[in-house]
Amino acid sequence: MAELDLLIKALDSAIWELGEAFTDLPDEDLWRRADPRLLSVGELASHIAFGEAAWICGGELASPLLELAVDYYPNAVGQVKAASLGSVEVYEEVKRVHESCKAAFLADPRPLDEACPARPEWTWEYAFQYQAFHIAYHTGQIYSVRHLLGHETVDN
Repeated sequence: MAELDLLIKALDSAIWELGEAFTDLPDEDLWRRADPRLLSVGELASHIAFGEAAWICGGELASPLLELAVDYYPNAVGQVKAASLGSVEVYEEVKRVHESCKAAFLADPRPLDEACPARPEWTWEYAFQYQAFHIAYHTGQIYSVRHLLGHETVDN
C-alpha cells in the first residue's frame, strides 16, 4: 500500500498545481480559445477530469465536465465546448472528480501490477503514473493558454 500512497500523493500534487493555474482566472476567459487550434482552459480542465474518470473509475461518474470532454485532441479541436460553470466551479469540479476516483479505487483497491481495464496493456501502477503526468502536462498547457490570453499568472 505504500506504493499506492505515493502514486495518490503524486495525483493530489498534480491537482493542487492545476489549482494554481486557475488562480485569478476571469470567468470570461475560461472557455475562450487563444487560437482556434488551441483548447480553452475549460476544455483542458474537462479533458483532465475525463481522463481520470475514464481510466480510474471506468467512466462511471457523472459530471458536467465529463459531458463536455473529448478524449483526444484531434477529436476535440474541431468542436468548441463550453458550460455555464465559472472558473472556480470548474476547478472545484475537477477536484471532486479526482476525489471521487480516488475514493472509488481505495474502496476496492486492485493490485498495482494488474491490468487496468481502460488500458489493458497498462498496469494500474502505470495508469496512476500516467495520470499524474497527464494532469501536469495539461496544466502546463493551461498556463500557456493563459499567457497567450495576456494573463499574469502565479509563479509557475
